[in-house]
Parts: sequence; C-alpha cells; structure tokens
Amino acid sequence: MKTIYRKYTHQDAQALVLLMDQLGYDHSEETLSSNIRLVREQGGEVFVAQVAGNVLGCVSAIIDVRLAEGVKGEIVSLVVSEDARGQGLGKGLVLEAEKWLSGEVSVIRVRANALRKQSHLFYESLGYSKDKTQAVLLKKP
Repeated sequence: MKTIYRKYTHQDAQALVLLMDQLGYDHSEETLSSNIRLVREQGGEVFVAQVAGNVLGCVSAIIDVRLAEGVKGEIVSLVVSEDARGQGLGKGLVLEAEKWLSGEVSVIRVRANALRKQSHLFYESLGYSKDKTQAVLLKKP
C-alpha cells in the first residue's frame, strides 16, 4: 500500500494521541493540538505518515536556536505505530522532516533517550552520528 507523507491537520489529532501514548506521553486531543499550534508558531512543523487512510506515524521538525551553538534543525517526537514498525515509515518521516528542514538550516540534530538503543541504531543507519552525551535536569518553577 502507498504511504502518504503530509503535514498534520486537526483531523489527525486522535491518531496522534494514540501514537504519543506509544511513545510514553499522555495527551488529550486538546493538549496535543495546543503543542502543535505552539510548534508551528515557533517556526516548526509536524508531519504524519498515512497508509490506507490511517495515520500510522508522526514526526516534528523544529528550529532550535542557542547562544553558543547557533541555529540547528531538530527532529523530535518520531513515532510509528507498534503494528506498523519495520515497514519504512520511520525512515520516510525522517526524510520528510529533513527535506523541510534543509531549506531552513545547515545542520540537523536528533536527540534520543539513552534507554532507546534501537532508536540510536535507526538514526545511525540514516547517517546520523553521535556527537555528545548529556544529562537533562528539570526543575519546576
């Protein structure tokens, strides 16, 4: 079956709620729609993979600006439905995000949780290489 890669529309909200759950994030349609609106307001975009009318994956492409590192594109929140993994949808989503980002930046970064070893191998197979390891520390104001 043919896969269609396209920008997210509000009709995709319920499918993305389920996908985010598989990634380990609990969202409602409202919270997810709010996040997508904010991603777009900050210059990013969200893409989906659709097969036979069903959204089976998504990815977000954002522009990240840092004082020391400057401007970089970043691929975030990539997830493919557990039932559809291993069919090339993840690669297609990454390529879609890269295509969109390539018009905006000269470097694209991916961050993957240290526990997600399969994700590291996946991105390395697409030409990404490890740059550094760091800890993420959070504090609620």
